[in-house]
Amino acid sequence: MAFINQVGQRMPKSPSTSLKLGAVVFAVLWTLWMLSWSRSLDRGNVLMLSVGGVVVGSAWYCAMRWQFRREGLSREDDSAN
Repeated sequence: MAFINQVGQRMPKSPSTSLKLGAVVFAVLWTLWMLSWSRSLDRGNVLMLSVGGVVVGSAWYCAMRWQFRREGLSREDDSAN
């Protein structure tokens, strides 16, 4: 699977890109689930849960990257991405 850049050319997808995309999807789903669970759409609640979603997504990305490196599923040159 490849992504399209701004010029319209296909870019190869690296393992790091998959992991980042998964972290974004996880953060969005977590935030939506917490908003539906709290049943309050106050501005403060939405802001607090959105910030929490960013923190949870970042933590998930770091944890999965660490786990993949620990199991030898990731190359060392992916760390720069």
